[in-house]
Amino acid sequence: MDIDGEGASSAPRLRIFISSAAQNANRRQALRKSWFRYLADPSIQSSVSVCFVLSKDSESEELAQEQAQHGDLVLVNAPPGYHNLWRKALVFLAWLEERSSSGGGSDSYDFVMHADDDSFLRLDLLVPLMAGWPRQRFYWGYIWDGTGNRVTAPIRNPANKSHMPQEQYPLDYYPPFASGCGFVLSRDLVRALLAQPLPDYRLLDPPFGIHLCGPPELCVLPDGPVTPLHDDRVRPYRPLPTFRPDTLVQHYLRPEEMRPFYQQALEAASGDAAPAAGPSSQQDTSSSSAPAELYNTLVSLGLLRR
Repeated sequence: MDIDGEGASSAPRLRIFISSAAQNANRRQALRKSWFRYLADPSIQSSVSVCFVLSKDSESEELAQEQAQHGDLVLVNAPPGYHNLWRKALVFLAWLEERSSSGGGSDSYDFVMHADDDSFLRLDLLVPLMAGWPRQRFYWGYIWDGTGNRVTAPIRNPANKSHMPQEQYPLDYYPPFASGCGFVLSRDLVRALLAQPLPDYRLLDPPFGIHLCGPPELCVLPDGPVTPLHDDRVRPYRPLPTFRPDTLVQHYLRPEEMRPFYQQALEAASGDAAPAAGPSSQQDTSSSSAPAELYNTLVSLGLLRR
């Protein structure tokens, strides 16, 4: 049941928003020509809607033409740039929540999912899983939680793209947080994040964990921090081989790799059963090639991440 007690018996609805930049038109087109095509399936289309989120500061004639052709861009009042992704996400979520609360219909949702514009989403596998997702306190993805080699110490080197300034987050370790390449939140968590002003951060991923899974002085949830659900089938790195039949989210694909990956996914779906709803095991039998065996060995030793 959602937090208003509405829609408990209805099929869950997922709104996917993809962080993008004005100059990434080739990435957006690659997604439209690959995994967006899952939306042609009525059973998926009825449950899922997808949009790209860009900064309103990026408005141009080219973007206007792209929007006129595809209608899948949302321009929000937030600055552009990698270091503004967190603020842009919050502005979008506020926009979505306002539209959903006032208009309902196609804007209503039970879950929201963030993805990057170089991520591939297996909607054919994700949608069947949604029926088993709890509609409250649900935070799912590839979780950096300090176990194994999923380290959570903030990077302080300003030369690193992922550095977190001490003044924005002074603690030595992050609370658990999901990789931004593809994670899901239930609507009640979205509303909790929007219920009060939150500080700016120069990173997208950790702040969701800071305010949903963090200590009492940072957590926005009145019932205490949520325990996120880790799933190895969300892959923020490129495994060997890159395509695996059970992958739910694959990050770091180039535009020219999207359609071949989609074709492999279609072939896998036509020949193999969908994976079980739980996280995949650490054993992978998708390939017996020497590179794959070496990769799995390095994963088992903790030298690489699955």
